[in-house]
Amino acid sequence: MVGKVKVYFYDFRDKEMPRVERAIEKLLRRVVEEEPLRGIVGIKVHMGEEGNITHLRPEFVRSVVDVVKRLGCEPIVFDTTSLYSGPRSNAVSYLNLAAKKGFTYASLGAPVVIGDGIRGMSGFTVKIQGFELSEVEVADIVRDLDSMIVLSHFKGHVTAGFGGALKNLAMGCTTKRGKASQHRAHMPIVLIEKCVGCGSCSRVCSYGAIRVEEKVAKVNYDNCVGCLECYFTCPNRALDVPRQGIEKLQVRLADAALAVIKALKSRPLYLNVVINVTARCDCLGCVMKPIVNDVGLLSSLDPVAMDQASLDLVVETAGGRDPFLEVNGVSGERILEAAEKLGLGSRTYELVKIG
Repeated sequence: MVGKVKVYFYDFRDKEMPRVERAIEKLLRRVVEEEPLRGIVGIKVHMGEEGNITHLRPEFVRSVVDVVKRLGCEPIVFDTTSLYSGPRSNAVSYLNLAAKKGFTYASLGAPVVIGDGIRGMSGFTVKIQGFELSEVEVADIVRDLDSMIVLSHFKGHVTAGFGGALKNLAMGCTTKRGKASQHRAHMPIVLIEKCVGCGSCSRVCSYGAIRVEEKVAKVNYDNCVGCLECYFTCPNRALDVPRQGIEKLQVRLADAALAVIKALKSRPLYLNVVINVTARCDCLGCVMKPIVNDVGLLSSLDPVAMDQASLDLVVETAGGRDPFLEVNGVSGERILEAAEKLGLGSRTYELVKIG
């Protein structure tokens, strides 16, 4: 895709907070003019880890559901299981968590499903010519949809740089095997001089990939999926993620996004919500403070332009600095660069303000 593409923007910075339902309807109707929705419409969401409160609220999702219904289509709200352990690791516990957070048929007006099956293994292989990956296992639900809306909370991420439309496609629409093929780009290494052999890493690993031998943790890379649960758990910071692994992950995210788009029957519509912008992902089960003021909502048919515009607006709102890079020490430029080279979209865009 060459040349400028349109990204529609409802700005929250220069006015009092509008009714979100009105903003969402205006933004979606602009992209629907270019790519009509039809049939069963999957609304891809992330319902947040247990303890997280800055993920998208059910009211946002309900607003999208209502627009889809008014357009004469049938909405279904979905996510997939997590690679790491916890309540989002299988469909049963995830749905229980979702209900606890208010994501139910009663509140959303649409069914809520987990798109990769009970254990996260229900999917199909999509062959691609990616930079790092030649195939990706995509969640079963993707091929059954007539249309899809990718509804993303734009925020920071400790290894991806940021999470937006591209990551919501790549990680959010793949099975556990599909996620593992991406995460294995950045498997952890043990810093022997810091390891005290406490065993916290081995206790938290769901894959039996790390254990303490002779008072030092050792990683079995045949079993490791690169979920980094051990990395975040270690009390002594005795695990590290090589810089080249982080860059490879971002490239693989672009590869996986390509596979998901290839598997769909029609072009997805993208809606980025740039409010409650935190430094880390909604997968963290803790309360996080926003790092910039609320920016607004964006819609587009181009995931690259969408994420580039969202990042540019965050940087602009932060006074010209990248707050994600400042906090996490990781830039998300590599995923944007790789996605553009794969033909997923353009980093050059026209920002169209919607009032």
